[in-house]
Amino acid sequence: MSDQPNRLLVCWRNINGKKTDGVIYKMRPYDGPAEYDMELLDILERHKARNPDYDNWRALIFRTDKDTADKLDAETAIKNELKNHDIIIKDFRDELKADALRCFDRHNRPTSGCIDWCDESKTIGRKIGVPKEKRQYLCMYCPAAAWYTHKERKLLGLYDK
Repeated sequence: MSDQPNRLLVCWRNINGKKTDGVIYKMRPYDGPAEYDMELLDILERHKARNPDYDNWRALIFRTDKDTADKLDAETAIKNELKNHDIIIKDFRDELKADALRCFDRHNRPTSGCIDWCDESKTIGRKIGVPKEKRQYLCMYCPAAAWYTHKERKLLGLYDK
């Protein structure tokens, strides 16, 4: 086993001065010129293939001990798993919006209220043990919700007269 420190290649997208989409690659120890670092060249080629806008990406290589590299590697795996769940949540939200829009169309696109606004049949999720004011309804994803929101805010005095 080598005493050389592990290397971490940290890449991020830089758009308009904002850093987004960070990625960390754990690399084996290497001490030599970058043009002969086959692992680095391979990672960069794969990264370029996945990201056609690679001109917007920046990268740094950090040298670190094995324990730190292992901890960061685990953290990256957890972040990627959370990112996958975020995609699932966004897909579910988009399905709810599509269902709400179909309902909106079925009711001839009402402009002042809806006949089944927050009706029991429009409940999303559990009904038992959840108070009515805490429940989620399909109506909350409907364009008709803007009318109810405006009405509620007007009653609270949130609009200028």
